[in-house]
Amino acid sequence: MQKVSCNVEALHEMADTLWYVRLKPEQAVDFHPGQYLLVVMADDDKRPFSIANMPQENGEIELHIGASPDNTYAMQVLKRMQEQGRIEVQLPAGKAYLRESRHPVILMAGGTGFAYTRSILQRMLADGLHKPVFIYWGVRHQEHLYAHEELVAWAAEHKELTYVPVVQNGGEQWRGRSGLVHEAIMEDFPSLTGYDIYVAGRFEMAGVAREAFKEKGVDAGRLFGDAYEFI
Repeated sequence: MQKVSCNVEALHEMADTLWYVRLKPEQAVDFHPGQYLLVVMADDDKRPFSIANMPQENGEIELHIGASPDNTYAMQVLKRMQEQGRIEVQLPAGKAYLRESRHPVILMAGGTGFAYTRSILQRMLADGLHKPVFIYWGVRHQEHLYAHEELVAWAAEHKELTYVPVVQNGGEQWRGRSGLVHEAIMEDFPSLTGYDIYVAGRFEMAGVAREAFKEKGVDAGRLFGDAYEFI
């Protein structure tokens, strides 16, 4: 992997406990959509975060970081970025990147796992959609759908793209799908045979989804997620 120092070009809160970061590497970097980087806090402390954009000509890298005062793992990273204005990273990491395929695609994200699916979706949109693509984004609360308007606009522009937000704890104001995101997919697809499925989120969610999708005939070789390297 390549090690590179990055200037912190932007850092702000998108929603409660959710942060947007834009980094400018000091040298050219290369990665596949769907890969992640490691923030180097120390030689023996490297912390993974999904890259939220496809490779850019200007080399900039976007991150979406979930962090709260009780989440020191992420808050320490944000604090260093704020105080120093720069950070060292290693990349690319991860094997669950976008594959070339004629299969229709399902992107499933939980929380800030959306960053992973956004990178993949950006690449597919830039190349032109020639097959059905479904993006399911599950969050606990409606306000955590921080890129909702962006996805609505993309779906309106591309007839091949379907966007389904799923809110676990939807209040009275929420009129969309409720519950768990993988269950929404199970309800909508009689069979998952012949689909490429990309999954990002908590390991527990990824594990439950994998077992559930087996019941729908998913091809294990077409189910991608960095979590599956560990569980």
